[in-house]
Amino acid sequence: MQKIDITPGAQIHDYKAYSNLKSEVANFLEVVQSSVEELKGCTIWMINSTATGGGVAEMLPSVMRILRTLGVNIEWMVIEADDHHFFDLTKRIHNAIHGSGDGRFTDEDRAIYEKVNQANVAKAVAAIQDGDLVVIHDPQPLPLATLISKRKKVKILWRCHIGLEEHNNTTRGVWKFLMPYLEAYDHFIFSLAAYVPEQIKDRTTIIPPAIDPLSHKNRTLWMAKCVGILQQSGIFNDHQPLLYPYYKHQVRRVMPDGSFNKVNHHSNLNIIYRPVILQISRWDRLKGFKELLEAFIIMKKNNEMKEDKSVVTYKRIKYTRLVFGGPDPTFVSDDPEGMEVLDELITEYKSVGSDLQDDIAILLLPLDNPKENALIVNALQRSSSIVVQNSIQEGFGLTVTEAMWKQRPVLVSGASGLRSQVQHNVDGLINDDPTNIEQLAKVMEHMLNSPKKRDQWAFNGRNKVINEFTLFSQINSWLSLLAKVRL
Repeated sequence: MQKIDITPGAQIHDYKAYSNLKSEVANFLEVVQSSVEELKGCTIWMINSTATGGGVAEMLPSVMRILRTLGVNIEWMVIEADDHHFFDLTKRIHNAIHGSGDGRFTDEDRAIYEKVNQANVAKAVAAIQDGDLVVIHDPQPLPLATLISKRKKVKILWRCHIGLEEHNNTTRGVWKFLMPYLEAYDHFIFSLAAYVPEQIKDRTTIIPPAIDPLSHKNRTLWMAKCVGILQQSGIFNDHQPLLYPYYKHQVRRVMPDGSFNKVNHHSNLNIIYRPVILQISRWDRLKGFKELLEAFIIMKKNNEMKEDKSVVTYKRIKYTRLVFGGPDPTFVSDDPEGMEVLDELITEYKSVGSDLQDDIAILLLPLDNPKENALIVNALQRSSSIVVQNSIQEGFGLTVTEAMWKQRPVLVSGASGLRSQVQHNVDGLINDDPTNIEQLAKVMEHMLNSPKKRDQWAFNGRNKVINEFTLFSQINSWLSLLAKVRL
């Protein structure tokens, strides 16, 4: 178990300086005072599986900074593991909760699961005091509650960020495997009510995830800064002068032969000169990368069959590029399935005709520096015409919320977590079936050739994020719940 230090960042007065956040911050400060008083004298411990990558690790520092400003004691610990069998198992659990796989787990799986958590509990109980509150995130450290509750008199909550709206044999199998570990918890938090297993519904609160609008991933980037980041990271190679030095680790691109090299080694991406369709996610089959790639190819081929090649609608599709962004495998040692998915995507890309390969970019984003990684994602999103999340299943798409905040038009699948974020034809478009390739191709073409509608969706999307998905609404819900559980 490792305790994580929080670096300095935006404070409450920084948010109040923005007119579109000022009223929300003022209301937040007024309503949370009683909950803050109830939490005095205890420490809140957040425990998850990683300090980098993923929505939990991304949001916790911002939440913790605000809570500490309010006078709440809060700390963050991360479990440690070097057993690849553990990561294989927890990936299977993750997929099964999303309905993927067979949902079968063995006694050997349980032994691996418990062994890693048992190895972490000593450091946890050495730090946690009686009367504290412990919040454990997602399946990886789930067994810790049983181990901690035997040694400390604390209230323990489980925050599950994933789920499936309609349960099947796979989800029933994984929840049966996990259910013994849930008995030690006092309360549960899910993103959507439909994700909650029937057995714990009476002890569950729904708190949707949210973004920090002033984080490096979401802060405003003026044009010069945005282009500068693209240049520093190696995505763009035509920007002078360069105000800041190049990043130590550059973004890499998959080449036509499947190798990795500099983004513009084979052909210039020219990301700021062309319409761009962007999807950024971890390499996961449930993210729908393969289906999106196939739809893009169909859109391009259908466009070439049009007779009039002088009209702007033809030229817009002709010039559009598809950009995938995901973690560079050099920096990820605990996700063997992610490398498999990336390899599958590379195989698909290699089979694409040479006339289309230059219009497709699979970018590998370095993870060694969280700030630089966040700025790269920010710049990519702001440089895009459409941000897509074509997930087969999705608990909640933070990349969608980020894009909406940046006033980028979004196209999402009908996955339940995404439908809770986007209202069709109001603040984006929903293509219900992410595996319907022909329909997905038509929707992308429609969006690209509807510039005025894209402006409307983007404007409405930003307003929705301000009203529903910023960290202040989330923190208010957390404080209210934690104060209630502590009583």
